[in-house]
This record gives sequence, C-alpha cells and structure tokens, in this order.
Amino acid sequence: MNDRIALFFDIDGTLFDGKTKSILPSTLKALEILKNKENTDIYLSTGRSHETLGMMKSYSQYFRGMNLSNGQEIMIDGKFNYGEIFDKDVLSRLLDVSVKMNTPMGLILKNEIVMNFITEASTYCFTTYIRNDVKNLNFEPFDLNQDVIQIWLFATNDEIDEMKKSFPELSFLKWGNYGADVIPKGASKARGIKHIQELMDYKLENMYAFGDGDNDVQMFKNVGTSVAMGNGSLKAKANATFVTDDISEDGLYKALLKLNLL
Repeated sequence: MNDRIALFFDIDGTLFDGKTKSILPSTLKALEILKNKENTDIYLSTGRSHETLGMMKSYSQYFRGMNLSNGQEIMIDGKFNYGEIFDKDVLSRLLDVSVKMNTPMGLILKNEIVMNFITEASTYCFTTYIRNDVKNLNFEPFDLNQDVIQIWLFATNDEIDEMKKSFPELSFLKWGNYGADVIPKGASKARGIKHIQELMDYKLENMYAFGDGDNDVQMFKNVGTSVAMGNGSLKAKANATFVTDDISEDGLYKALLKLNLL
C-alpha cells in the first residue's frame, strides 16, 4: 500500500453552500492548498451524477477523481467505471407508482437526465440546486431499454417511506426534509470509495470523508476519519468521528485545519 492521503468530499451542504449558492472563499482556499500537496489526492463523493454536477464542473481540476451517483459512477484520472443499472421490471413498477403518487422522478442516465413528469417542487429543486437541462417526458412512456444508474425522487419523507415498502430491492437515501436518491440495493458511496481504495491502494488510516447527509453514513464507515458538517443530519453527526461547524461558519476549512491536512 502507498502512503498517499485520500480525501472524499460531499458536495451539497459540504463543499457547496445552498444558501449562498456558492463555494465559500475558505473552501476554495483549502482546495487550492490540497491540490498542490504532493502526497494528497482529493475526490468528490456525491449523490450527484456527472451530468448533474452543475457549477461544480468548473472546479473539476481540483479533484483526482469522482465518486458519483452514490458509487454508481466512478472516475479516476478521467476514466469512468459504472456500477449496477436498474432492473427493467423494477424500474417499470417504480415509474407506475411515481405517477400514481404524483411524485416525479429524475432518471439519471450516463449522458442525460430524464424527468417522467415535472411539478413545481421538482422544478424548484433543479433550478435552485442543480441548474441542469432535463428532458421532460410529460407522462409519455420512458424507453426501458435505456440504462438508468440512479433516480432522484421528488417526494416528502412520508411519501418516500410509503414507497420504499414496495421496493425492498432498492435503497432510498433521503436528502433531508424532501427528496431522495434511489439506487439499487448494495450501491452506495461506501462501495464506490472501497473500489477507489482497491484501485489506488490507499491505507484506511489515510482516508478521510466529509459530508452532511444520511447518504454519507456508509461512506463514513469506510474511511479512517469522518467529519460531519454542523448543518448535517442527525444520522450523519451520530456516525462521524467528529462534528465540525456549519458550512456557513467555515466548518470545512476548520475541520481540515484540526486534522492537520492543510
């Protein structure tokens, strides 16, 4: 194994401040320092897909690789590796339930995002956080021959809990108070990180993860040290090595200083 340090950063609520819709100056300063350290590799580790990175694409030069779509898309040194795709029968059932419950879904393909239909709430999420072009099917049938690697479900937590009862073969990773990533059971940021570790030969004690959501919990368990943001979910905080300040209070920068990584 090598002695390089590997840092894995969630995007929303960790690197990207949804309130200011920007990356804070202290975070940019940290990324610049880390990028120029000879013994350090930094990665994005997010529920977003490559197609939905939005403004984060302009910062891609800071990262050696990306653990995307909750481990379903992995990129290292510009080369992609894809995880499990959705079973066609399961996807068909999920699309039917989505319409019945009026909970739209964003179907994440390798090179496109397709919405089965759009509501005011889903439109708000895309225009506020992602700002990415989507193809709206407007209730027209989705071509099940296309490979779906992840789904964004636009629903309340109660609706998500109701839907997941019918789909034990899927994992529903809540964003917070609204919405969820939906992926095949077994897929996760943690599995993506494990794959990267095996490819790059990192030591566990040299691996660090930073996040704020429920979908970061498994990732926290696959690294030596984990940091939850002060604005993070209760589950994220309970499973982290320690909790730093809120993102708006330069929490990420402070955590990196505390860990002597800058």
